[in-house]
Amino acid sequence: RPSMVVTFMSSAVFAPITAARRLRIIQRHFQPVMRWGCSSSARRIPARNLATAALAGIVSAASAYDSESNALAESMGTCANGDAPEWRQFLSKSIHKEKGDPTSKFLTLATVKGSEPRARTVVFRGFLDDEKNPDILKFITDLRSEKIGEIDANPKAEVMWYFLDTREQFRIRGHLEYVSKDDTDPQRLSWRESQWKALSESARQSYEWPSPGTDRDNSANDEDDFFKPTASKAPSPNFVLLLMIPDTVDHLRLRAKPQMRCIHEKSAGGWSWRRVNP
Repeated sequence: RPSMVVTFMSSAVFAPITAARRLRIIQRHFQPVMRWGCSSSARRIPARNLATAALAGIVSAASAYDSESNALAESMGTCANGDAPEWRQFLSKSIHKEKGDPTSKFLTLATVKGSEPRARTVVFRGFLDDEKNPDILKFITDLRSEKIGEIDANPKAEVMWYFLDTREQFRIRGHLEYVSKDDTDPQRLSWRESQWKALSESARQSYEWPSPGTDRDNSANDEDDFFKPTASKAPSPNFVLLLMIPDTVDHLRLRAKPQMRCIHEKSAGGWSWRRVNP
């Protein structure tokens, strides 16, 4: 019954979730079950049982907060450093508002190979814990991946991030640096080690897989290559901490009336911004 859904959606289970996110959960888990309930194959099943099944799916979706995702969102949700640039404060607020959605930390990273763009989805791992550099973004990658060669040849890059609930887009341009096992700076190596410790066991294990992007024979043993490798406690030689040092941020706020677009630029004197037409 509609009253059941309304009552449940206002319960404590959904307290941390925005209204738009609640609607998407209803559409994903309740409506398909109700449509199936109207089919000939389900006419003998009591409506209450169908509603219960749908609500069970909603509960599961609302409660599926990954512990790593929550910890990441909380660490990014506030700017303790008062010197953090304005765009970072907006970004942190968007991340905090959507911390219940694991996909809010997924973004597109574009690099350059020769004269062609290369784009892929990466996971945001937070800002670098460094008071002198509060605006550096962290990602991780495999030393054997193609992007390492692309960065060596041309470190310029851009990330694009869109938040569905807040309707904000961030396009962040700058250059990439990476910290590998061969880095000689003790501070940078400590950042790499800390990031390794923050990974899940399965994420660590992936760095023991065969080289990414290489051809794979159909007779290869998937069990041996992908499930049997044991992750080491120390950072894998293949593990790389990827750092993006931004110099320009294009921030678009579609929910503002009128829509608001600002360009944030970094110079020797720090960050400044100007408004442009959306």
